[in-house]
Amino acid sequence: MIISMTGFGQAQVEKKGERFTVTLKSVNHRYFETSFHLPPSLDYLESLFRSKLQEKIKRGRVNISVTHINESSEVVVLNQELVMKYYHAFELMRKKLKLADSISISSLVSLPGVLNYRREELKESERESAIKSALSEALKKLIGMRCREGEALGEDLKRRIRRISAHITTIKKHVLSVIEANKKAMSPENLESFLRSTDVSEEITRIDFHLKSFLKHMKLKDPKGKVLDFIGQELQREINTLGAKVQDKHVAYQVVMVKDQIEKIREQVQNVE
Repeated sequence: MIISMTGFGQAQVEKKGERFTVTLKSVNHRYFETSFHLPPSLDYLESLFRSKLQEKIKRGRVNISVTHINESSEVVVLNQELVMKYYHAFELMRKKLKLADSISISSLVSLPGVLNYRREELKESERESAIKSALSEALKKLIGMRCREGEALGEDLKRRIRRISAHITTIKKHVLSVIEANKKAMSPENLESFLRSTDVSEEITRIDFHLKSFLKHMKLKDPKGKVLDFIGQELQREINTLGAKVQDKHVAYQVVMVKDQIEKIREQVQNVE
């Protein structure tokens, strides 16, 4: 199964007026790497995020961002202790000055510090629970996209492997034709030297092996991008050697076509996990 390193996932969770949005973006990279964009108050969650991602992602650079919007309702907080202090102080002053006026509640609540307004924010455990929920959903979407793109990549790679196999079959036929033509035109001594220099059976055998190995590794569950790239390098090396051995325009054309497919395969596997 082929899994792409490119993907996107986003999820949002709202609780008691606080909204958390987790966004995950992944691109190809040689190793697993993370980049965080979190509010300062959530920096401590980096290690948690990283461990959760590593459970599902083995290769790729993942950008993690979290936005926090607090639209929770405000509550009024009465500082009762301060109200009593104000009241006792004013009551003492009223008695000393022998005033008849009583102290009204409206007068007390208008004094500095008596009434305060604050948002009814989530507890830390509630906030973490909401963020974890959003992270899980965003990660699920990210993995889904990586798998879908990986499936498309896999189909493309298999098509290219089939095309290479077809070109190799054609190359075999052309090489045999070249040998048959030279058997009639060359002396036995020259023919023997020619056959040694144009013997591409080893290269063809290795190419066939690498093509089968490529398809076999594509089916494995483990991360395979590096292995597939290595096989691509080996295919390239063998076809270069084959092309250098057989000086024939028909073979040369087929070699160019194989090289083109190998180049495209190596480009594609750069994005395989």
